[in-house]
Amino acid sequence: MSRKRAHHHHKVRKKGLPPESLVYTGSRTDAPSNVLTLWYSEGEVVEKGHYSPEMRHRNGGVFWADVRSLTDEKFIAQVGSDISIHPLALEDVLDTQQRAKLEEYDNGLFLILPNPRFDAENIEMVNEQIALFVGQNFVVSFQEDPDDTLVNVRNRIHDGIGRIRKKKSDYLAYAITDTIVDNYYIVLDEIESKLLEVEASLHRNGAEPSCKAQIFDLKRVVNEFKHRMLPLRDAVTRFYRTESNIVEDANRLYLRDVVDHVAQIIDNIDNQRDMLASLEALFHAEGAARLNNVMRLLTVISTIFIPLSFIAGVYGMNFDYMPELHSRYGYFIVLGSMFVAMSGMLIYFRVKKWI
Repeated sequence: MSRKRAHHHHKVRKKGLPPESLVYTGSRTDAPSNVLTLWYSEGEVVEKGHYSPEMRHRNGGVFWADVRSLTDEKFIAQVGSDISIHPLALEDVLDTQQRAKLEEYDNGLFLILPNPRFDAENIEMVNEQIALFVGQNFVVSFQEDPDDTLVNVRNRIHDGIGRIRKKKSDYLAYAITDTIVDNYYIVLDEIESKLLEVEASLHRNGAEPSCKAQIFDLKRVVNEFKHRMLPLRDAVTRFYRTESNIVEDANRLYLRDVVDHVAQIIDNIDNQRDMLASLEALFHAEGAARLNNVMRLLTVISTIFIPLSFIAGVYGMNFDYMPELHSRYGYFIVLGSMFVAMSGMLIYFRVKKWI
């Protein structure tokens, strides 16, 4: 059975609570929160597999606390208190159905990013929310899933690849955002592969009911994907254009590149929507063609039996003065006439390629 109904938004848990109440509204309730803390500079990297807020006070460098799984609300509140994250931002961290957005606070920038994955087996989008709080020389990331989406960024820091260890916290935020946006291309490729699979099935098997269900599910997935990408375009554009002194002018070129990637992804989603519309039209055309074939066959059968029924009707009237009724070979002559008529019509239909 599909897992489509297994993911619910439990925002009802917050009913009646005042603003700034920290309640996790997601569905990943069975994964405990864990943190990996990292501090790096151009010449040094220090990493700890637990929460170490004191590393933030090391001289120079960038502090990064990566929180995975958001089930421990008290711990999230502690991180927010240590980093001075506004309670409204923390509330949005735990409310995991937020739209992508960027908000500016006195001590930093708060960015929410969707991190969807495509479940090809069930044809559904599995959504995860990742939130970033970016301040002077520090970044705190909150991943809803316990798995490590940002491992590639961490490896780049350890290996000293690119500019990341020479830059400040705004570049780390860019690197995280760019990694998440790059994952969208994987989602696009997986959806396109499923689209091509459905298209091949349509051409091979015709308008099967299973194809109709798959097209409907893919339309829902693609529409949901676009629904999450449109606010993201506004969020990364604001990130690129922000006047906050946290973002250095030299790094705006990289942020503009992320804006371009998001715009390209939205264009690709529109192309997939067009492809789905074509598949839906093809499905209806295949269904109409199948119905036409059935109707043509029934018409041919009816046409063949019309003269046979006429002959049988004429000689079934049983009048006394019908000469053929008293003929010794009348029965066989009538059957032969029926066979000749049927054969002639079948040959004619075959020549016309109607059957």
